[in-house]
Order: sequence, then structure tokens, then C-alpha cells
Amino acid sequence: MMKQIIRLSPLAAALLLVSCSPQSQTTAPDVRLKWNQATLKGDYERVGRRNAKWDQAAGEALAEFARVRSRYSSDQNEQLEDIGRLAAEAVEAGCDDPMLRYLYCRFAPQVSRMPVPTLQNEVRRMAGNLEGSGYSPLRKFYANIRASNVLWQNRDTNLWNEVCTFRMTAMNDLGAALRDKNLPIEEVGQAGQFLIDSTASTQFMLTNAYNTIATPLFQNWPHAAVSFSIRGKFYYEWAWKGRGNGYANEVTPEGWKLFSDRLAEAEKALNQAWNLNPGDEQAPTLMISVVECQQKKRDEMETWFDRAMNLNTNNYKACGKKLHYLYPQWYGSREEMLEFGRQCVQSTLWGDDVPLILVDAHLQCAHRLPSSEQDDYWRQPEVWPDIKAAYDKFFQLNPQAAHVRNYYAWYAGACEQWQAFNEQIALLKEVDFGVFDGKAEYDKLVARARAAQTNP
Repeated sequence: MMKQIIRLSPLAAALLLVSCSPQSQTTAPDVRLKWNQATLKGDYERVGRRNAKWDQAAGEALAEFARVRSRYSSDQNEQLEDIGRLAAEAVEAGCDDPMLRYLYCRFAPQVSRMPVPTLQNEVRRMAGNLEGSGYSPLRKFYANIRASNVLWQNRDTNLWNEVCTFRMTAMNDLGAALRDKNLPIEEVGQAGQFLIDSTASTQFMLTNAYNTIATPLFQNWPHAAVSFSIRGKFYYEWAWKGRGNGYANEVTPEGWKLFSDRLAEAEKALNQAWNLNPGDEQAPTLMISVVECQQKKRDEMETWFDRAMNLNTNNYKACGKKLHYLYPQWYGSREEMLEFGRQCVQSTLWGDDVPLILVDAHLQCAHRLPSSEQDDYWRQPEVWPDIKAAYDKFFQLNPQAAHVRNYYAWYAGACEQWQAFNEQIALLKEVDFGVFDGKAEYDKLVARARAAQTNP
């Protein structure tokens, strides 16, 4: 009697064997650094458009970017400023190497001041040239996916076909990058998560993205937590596509079933990721949202939140997800939102952006009011002390975050705290008029602050 032969897909085989064979969950820092150096400065020296006029600035920018990509520094904000300055120096000297143009588009300060059509043309050219170059597929992936995001930032439907083309090219590039078993596992995780995030708004893009990368992902990293975190992220986003974005009473029975079934797959994948590597914050951070959607009790949400924060005390994303769980339309109240926000300010363990969760809590409270009442919300006497406490704690922890002072100034103006507004704009290195809804609105605030100072 012949035996029946059962052939499993790569993903099914990975799920079956995941407990049978260990796989490294991290890359040694020096190994990751060497990989990034080889595919940045090394590739520039091998296939780049070199010239003595800009070689030094280009080489320094690429070397710094390799360190940033490898988390090989203590002050990445300062490094990013240096990368932007060096890339701009190279471009001003005539550099047309596409990898340098990528760094220029991402980090050069003058790019943020470009008119949107000018920036869109710049990223089109950069991504197209990098795609046709000899640089690593991973670099091409980031160029194309970021170009698609820039083109789509104003939701101009006339550009949709072009956006789709860039995204399809990006997912194919990442599929090619994942066929390299030497790709550091951290690069695998970051790129996979970024692809799912960037395609999540459209079902056919989301499913195409995951289907393109799933096979090489689970063939080369079948026992890696990041593979299951990416799978969990996909199923979470796909669950919402099955449900739809309407109110609960508008969701069909079929929509609820798709939502529930796909959330169950997300939960399974994230639990697997956590079991494989309880030192990776990705799974517990996303699990907070999965627990919320599954309507589970608060203690389970708190378990995953504590896990995420214990791994990264600066986990702003986890705090934002807990805040969402506490929205009144979910499982909390305005009072619980603000209480949690104040906890984020008062904590001696949590840092970085986490104190600004209190500002986010007030912003959500304001947005829940009729539009005619939102301006009045900020003038309530109990609001400003919270805003001030949050930003003061933030700047105590992040004294170099100059750009964030634009937001502090906006909130000071909204709360009609004109002395604080004047103090903050005096500290700005550069005004970001977009934060103030344009230069005209900024000028109105400056005039009101001046009048209040003249007539206290």
C-alpha cells in the first residue's frame, strides 16, 4: 500500500517545526554594523556615483547612517542632523548618487521647506535612480516605500496609480532582500513592519504586500519572533479590513466573523512571537490593540502593557495603545485617560516622548466635543497645568528636541498662555508653520501674544 505524501507550504512547515529548532533572535551589534557599512559606504565605493568634490561628505554621511541603522550610538537625533547636513553638502557639490539623494530627501533640513510638488519630484527621481542602481534591495525598498508615502501625503487621487506602482516595486524589493539569509534579523523586522504599516490602508495592497514577503520570510527565519510579529501585524490590519470602518451597528455578520477570525490569527502569531523571544517589545505592544479589539478585560491589557514597558521604558507606542483602550467609547473614561496621562508625566521610569501622552489625552478629549466647543476646551483652567507639566518634563528629558517647541507654542496659544507662547517661539530654531496651520495663523497668534503683553 502506497503511503500518502503530504506536502506543506513553507509557512505551514514553519509553524509545525517552530519548536523543534532554535534560531537566533538577535544580531550581534558589530555584525549588524558591518552589514550596514557594507551595503551603504561599501556599496557607494563599489557602485556609487563618486567624485572627489563630494566623496568625503558622502562617505561620512553613509558611515553615520550605518551607525544609526545599527543603533550604534547614544544620541541619534544629533547623528540624524549630521547626516542631513553632510548629505546636503554632497548634493550642493553636485552629487547625484541615488543613495545620497535618499539621505538628502530624508534628513536635509531644507527639504522640509520644499513645496510639496518639488519634494514629490525629488523623491520620484531619487527612488527611480536607486531602483536602477547596484545598491542593496533593502535600500531600494525603503526608497520606493517612502516615495509612495510622500506622493500620497495629501491623498491626491490623481497620483494613486503612481503610488501603487512605487508600493508594488517596494514589496518586490523587500521580497528580494529577504532572500538574503545574512540580512540582520532586526532589519527584517523593521522593514516588514514598515511595509505592513505603509500598505494597511488598502486591502489589496496589504494582502499583496504580505503574500510577497511571507514565503522568503518563513523560509529563512521560520523560528524568529520577528517573523511571527509581522504575521500578527498583518492579521491585525487584515481583521479591520474584514470588519470595515463603520460604526458597530453597521458591521455585517460576515464582517464580524472575519474580524474575529483574523484577530484570533493575530493573537496566535503574537503569542508565538512572545514565546520565541520575550525580550522583543513588538509583540506585547501590538497585543494591547488585539486585546482591545477582542473586548478582553483590562487586567489582560495591563499584562501586555507592563511587558512592553518593562522591555522599553520609553515605549510611546505602547502608551498610546493603552490610552486608546481607555477612550470612553472603548473601556475607559475621560477621567481614566487623564489619570493615565498624568502617570506618564510623573513616572520616574518612563521617558523620551512618553510624558506627551498627557497632551494626547487632552487632544482626544477636545476632539470629542462639537467643533464649536473645541477652542473653549483649551481655555479651561485645569487644562494648561497638564500641558505645561507634560512639555516641561519632555524637555527635561529631551533638551535637544528643538522642533517640538513648535507644538508647545501652539498649545500655549490655544490655552491663551501668552507669556509661555512668547517664551517658546523665542527658543525656536526655525518656525514650522505647518504646526500652526500656516504662516497667517502663526502671525495671528504672535499678534495676540504681543497685544496681551502690551495690555496685560
